[in-house]
Amino acid sequence: MKQSAVTAPLVTSGPGLFAAFRIHVLASLFRNYVWWLSGNGSDFDEVVYVDTPGLGSGRVRCAICYPANDTSLKSCPLLLVFEGGGFILGQPEDGQRQDRRLADELGLVVISVDYAKAPRYPFPHALLQLLHVLEWATSGSNGSLKVQPDASKVAFMGNSAGGNLVAALTLLVAFTEGPLATYRHRLPATFRQVAQVMLYPSLDTGVPYGERFERASKAVQEQSLPVGVAQLMEDAYLPPHISRDHLLIRPTLAAGDILSELRLPPALILTAGMDCLKEEADTYTRQLGQVGVTVHAHDYPQAKHGFSHYKKGKDYRKEDVEDCWKRIAGMLREAFI
Repeated sequence: MKQSAVTAPLVTSGPGLFAAFRIHVLASLFRNYVWWLSGNGSDFDEVVYVDTPGLGSGRVRCAICYPANDTSLKSCPLLLVFEGGGFILGQPEDGQRQDRRLADELGLVVISVDYAKAPRYPFPHALLQLLHVLEWATSGSNGSLKVQPDASKVAFMGNSAGGNLVAALTLLVAFTEGPLATYRHRLPATFRQVAQVMLYPSLDTGVPYGERFERASKAVQEQSLPVGVAQLMEDAYLPPHISRDHLLIRPTLAAGDILSELRLPPALILTAGMDCLKEEADTYTRQLGQVGVTVHAHDYPQAKHGFSHYKKGKDYRKEDVEDCWKRIAGMLREAFI
């Protein structure tokens, strides 16, 4: 496949998911509940809204952490964060503790994006909103940020569905030819993505979740996300009028010839052994490695989906959580040198 053969992601309309409004309302209520559990956003320094015409509600909320110990910085590396939640949940507050830690420890501007959620806003609303935020943050002309991000030192990080968006946005801004090249041209000439960090990502999205679930052993199935819940979330993101055979939906479709042309940045891919999504993450790890992309991969054999954000409870494994964030900090520190 050539770069010119990959079509641009367009916002379209058509028959939606059955009972979409009810799902959207219930998801909104659940997001509020998760927000209450996660925190009130006090770890962030400020919240700004970035205009995204024709996408989502027309603007997107971004929660920001600045490095705490050096207010004299004029610019520093940028980490864009996309929280998971099956494309219908997820918000910056879910990972606020980790964002605060990375900003202070590594001297970063961390921007966690509350991208448009399905089913009200299916693919590609969220992905194109993230591109708008990237364009805004690296433009060098925005007056909203207290510290200007360095466009030559940018990384993306996301978990679960957010990991899918990390892979998709990384691919999107790497195209230099064909219909997708226009997105890279919207970014400054100095733009350089130096890392992509994916935690237990969904990378075969579009293939029915039940099929991916069946690939796993019975022991893993018992600990994975239930088929009904996970399939409902992905169907909300991909209603019937959207073709699922697109590499920006299903990054594992990125063939070797395209991957070798795109010159993708180093990747850190962390997986949970008790998660049926591990297999597709391993597949993408191999695909990247086969074309020379530097990939740091690590599996936590006893961990479950979502383990990196657990704070307590029977599924909380302190050693896995601490090692996970140590690896992330180490990889980003090296990437930003």
